[in-house]
Amino acid sequence: MSENTERKKKTTKKKKRRFSIIKILILTILLLGFIGAGAVGGLVVATLKSAKPIDPTKIYTILDENSFILDKEGNLIEKVERSDGLRTIVKYDEIPQNLKDAFIAIEDQDFFTHKGISPKRIIKSAIDVVRAGGNPVSGGSTITQQLAKNLYLSHDKTYTRKIKEAYYAFQLEKHLRKEQIFEAYMNTAHFGGGANGVQAAAFTFFSKDVSELDLAECALIAGITQHPSKYSPLKTLRKEDVDPEKHHIVDDSDSIYTVVYDDRYKDRQQLVLRVMKNKNMITEEEYNQAINEDLKPRLKPGKQQSQGISSFFVDLVKQDVIEALKKELGKTDEEALDMLYNQGLRIYSTMDLKMQKSLETVYQDSKNFPNLIAKKDGAGNLINNKSKAILMYKLENLINSKEELIIPKSDYKYDAAGNLVLLKGKRLSFEPLYENGEVKGIQVLVKDAYIQNSAKEYLMLKGGVLRIAAQHKQYDEQKNLVVSKEFLDSNPQFFQKDGSENLLISKDDYTMSDKGVIQPQSSMVIMDYRSGEIKALVGGRDIKGRKLYNRATNPRQPGSSIKPLSVFTPALDNGWTAASVVDDVPNYDHTGKMWPRNYYNSFWGLSTLRDGVQWSMNVLSVKVVERLGVNTSVEYLKKMGITTVDEKGGTNDLNLASMSLGGMTRGISPLEMTAAYGSLANQGVYMKPKSFIKITDREGNLILENGGYKNRVVSPEVAYIITDMMRSVVSGGTGQRAKLDQGNANIPVAGKTGTTTDNYDAWFVGYTPYYVGAVWIGNDVQIELNSGSAMSAQLWKTVMAQVHQGLPAKNFDRPENVISVQVDKISGKRPTELSLRDPRGSQVHTELFVKGTEPKEHDDVHVEVEIDTSTGKLATPYCPPTLVEKRVFVRRPIPYNPSANNGIVPRDYPYEVPTAECTAHSQYNQDPPAGDNPTTPGVIDSLPELDINNLTEDPNYSD
Repeated sequence: MSENTERKKKTTKKKKRRFSIIKILILTILLLGFIGAGAVGGLVVATLKSAKPIDPTKIYTILDENSFILDKEGNLIEKVERSDGLRTIVKYDEIPQNLKDAFIAIEDQDFFTHKGISPKRIIKSAIDVVRAGGNPVSGGSTITQQLAKNLYLSHDKTYTRKIKEAYYAFQLEKHLRKEQIFEAYMNTAHFGGGANGVQAAAFTFFSKDVSELDLAECALIAGITQHPSKYSPLKTLRKEDVDPEKHHIVDDSDSIYTVVYDDRYKDRQQLVLRVMKNKNMITEEEYNQAINEDLKPRLKPGKQQSQGISSFFVDLVKQDVIEALKKELGKTDEEALDMLYNQGLRIYSTMDLKMQKSLETVYQDSKNFPNLIAKKDGAGNLINNKSKAILMYKLENLINSKEELIIPKSDYKYDAAGNLVLLKGKRLSFEPLYENGEVKGIQVLVKDAYIQNSAKEYLMLKGGVLRIAAQHKQYDEQKNLVVSKEFLDSNPQFFQKDGSENLLISKDDYTMSDKGVIQPQSSMVIMDYRSGEIKALVGGRDIKGRKLYNRATNPRQPGSSIKPLSVFTPALDNGWTAASVVDDVPNYDHTGKMWPRNYYNSFWGLSTLRDGVQWSMNVLSVKVVERLGVNTSVEYLKKMGITTVDEKGGTNDLNLASMSLGGMTRGISPLEMTAAYGSLANQGVYMKPKSFIKITDREGNLILENGGYKNRVVSPEVAYIITDMMRSVVSGGTGQRAKLDQGNANIPVAGKTGTTTDNYDAWFVGYTPYYVGAVWIGNDVQIELNSGSAMSAQLWKTVMAQVHQGLPAKNFDRPENVISVQVDKISGKRPTELSLRDPRGSQVHTELFVKGTEPKEHDDVHVEVEIDTSTGKLATPYCPPTLVEKRVFVRRPIPYNPSANNGIVPRDYPYEVPTAECTAHSQYNQDPPAGDNPTTPGVIDSLPELDINNLTEDPNYSD
């Protein structure tokens, strides 16, 4: 008995001691709680005071109010739609039970019992906060809280947002049934790529209605919402980043992007299924079946609806908005996408709706574009004019009626080991894939094909990938592709043969675009250069839809349109003037080869910089850049916003061909070209182009204002003079087709043409006192146009004539410090009496100068010498006075010798002062030469007169 009593006493003491410890812990927690309560309470009260009132009964009004893109005046341009087009609201009863259970299992298992927040989830979240060093982390939100966040709040990870989230969750629970809350959540959950709501997700990933989803698909979709970029089964890559050996291609129909399979979703999907099984939502048998299903073949991205050409502009707006939200507000990709697609933003774009529609209308008329010089082989395939290589196959020569790819018997062979050898330079190309400078694999690509529409226009079909596993491909010594016998034996159906021994490949084993893209292509950008606002933009012809290759934002070779930016503006800003003279005579590269050639296939001799711009003189441009230095040209291009100058690697743009003639590695986009020319129109100030002005929330509160970026490139004086030089291009040079009025005076146009080798690219970039615009025309493959920059100038005029219709006459603003001075065109110096007596007519010309840079010296290139008229040579003391005559000639600062240049004579060489003295007369021979008429001494046969009026090239050429 005493033993039992003693044991009881000990037990009682232990209980008292344990109770005392618990009491102390509770008191400590309470004490700490009271100490912090004031601060926490103050934060909560302040946060709730700032919380805007909500009306939970108007959830679907908010759901229907997507973001909108407006023009500058607030007129609607486009409703920002998700990947399924318009938002489709799915009712609670239409949602599959498996999908409901999957979301409950992974997102909020206590959903139907809690009152808006879950204590268990809050405690778990608090523990996570402690473990994360006090930083807020996700994980504590219920489905109701997530709905509140989706509807009313941002995704900022802050304490104040969490407080508001909890408050709004209580409000939702107070006014709505659980089924209503769950339904709304299922229609607002974010799944990445602009897909919001389960109906959009079902369409985006499987191209099916939500009601058709099976258990495995439901678990996949439910698992995405926590981290869409990580748990999505689809990933979009640019084509150059796709490795067919590493990536499973799901959709390759777009000309720029490829959708590939991403298996990172699997662990999350399996977790969803496991929780569903543990909570008795599904049976063991259902679990095993779902977890073993291969969803890869079922993935089928939903196709987006066509939206018209203006999608080029609105897609640029969306892209720029996302980048601005990330850069200016610190949002992540997912947060920025959610704001754009799910938070009712009002985005005020820079688009001028009338201007945009005019531009689109012009682009829909094929008559505004040149044709191709389409050289074909005997089978009808389009070939390169020089190399005769096939550029695009006639579709029926490449694909048969069963959509099988045809590899002719002549395009392959078998080696001694039985391997298949596919020959290079045929219907397939074999591109090496590099990793860390080493070839890691070989990509096999199908060549492009073409079809023709009813108007006989060419439509290009982009060839895709031929799917052969990496381990079964290698090069032979001739760079042919060797496909192993092992692959042939294990895949006997891959290469079938027809009766003519041609190989046939099933459409399941290769890809090719099924959408023909019309050729030639074109793009145009119009901008207000004073503000940087893009007013109208088209990125391609006859193309509708989204996620397109926007040729307005992708670089192309600029040709001579680069010259005002990289040659003449740097020259004027570094001591040269519009009157500076360069000798257009044969020039030679470092190998001794004559380079470059002028478009007019001759040389014009002494020419001013104004001449160089007006007539797009290649030799003159090269000589100027050579003296300036290519790095100077690069510096000015960068200041004008050009971002595609390649300065690294073995092949780069730090050379004369790139900087003086536009033969760049990557080229320049029409958008950047527009803004660069805009800096000259805007008195030397570069304005970064912008597609939107501001972003507000649905209630009009300002979220972000796009202030833009500006940078002074050159002085207003230099900008005005280069503008005037380019005005000469349009008034009487290579760009005459761009004139808006006959005299180029009411609303003057300043601009420059540009054509690349073999007429592959044709440009006109120009501006008026109102707007600047750039036009590019070319092909997606290197096929020659039947017209060059003349057609681009004409297209520019067609558009800009409508843009400027009704605008008052206006001239470019001339700075006070720009003066007009008469100069001798041949020397670039002050004229003399000899300048007026040039045999071609007066060479006195009024030129513009920045005050202080005008020439002080007088012309010393014109000289007067005595000529023996019977020989045309310099007179000597022995020539009869009756045969001696004073004439005006030109003496080059640097003598030119035709015999040292393969006999080539520049256009002005007949006016060069003779170097040889007359030998027909001497002290031993004072009589006139035989045959002279003694009654009319001094009248002899002379050099034929040069027809000055016929020296000018046809103004409609391409340079």
